[in-house]
Amino acid sequence: MSYVGPDRSRSTNRTPSLPSELRSTRPNDELSDETDWQHVAVFGAGLLLGILVGAGAALLTAHQAGAETRDDLRRGAQRTTRSLGRRSRNAWLDLREELRDATTSMRRRQVNRAEERTLRRELARESRG
Repeated sequence: MSYVGPDRSRSTNRTPSLPSELRSTRPNDELSDETDWQHVAVFGAGLLLGILVGAGAALLTAHQAGAETRDDLRRGAQRTTRSLGRRSRNAWLDLREELRDATTSMRRRQVNRAEERTLRRELARESRG
C-alpha cells in the first residue's frame, strides 16, 4: 500500500473513517486534477527571474559599448512602434470597410423585406378581389 499524502478534504460532516484495507488507494497522478496555484506562482517567479538574469548577463557580456547597445534598442523600439502604428491604421481601415459593408447589406435586407411585404399585400388583395 502506498502513502497518498494528507487528506485535504476537511468536510463538516464527520464520517467514520474506514479501515485502511477498505480505503481506495489512488496514485498521486490521479489526485493531481486540481491546479496548485502556489506551485504555478513559484514557477512563474523563477521563470521571470531567469529571464531577467539572462538579459542582464547578455547586456554585461555584449561585445559593443553601452551607448551602441542603447542606440540599437532605441532604433528597434522605434521600428516596432512604426510597424504597430501602420498595423493599427490598417486595422481601423479594415474595420471601417467592414462596417460600411454591414450597413450596406442591412439596407439591402430592409429593402428586400419591404418589397416582399408589398408583394404579399398585392397578392392578398388580388386573392380577395
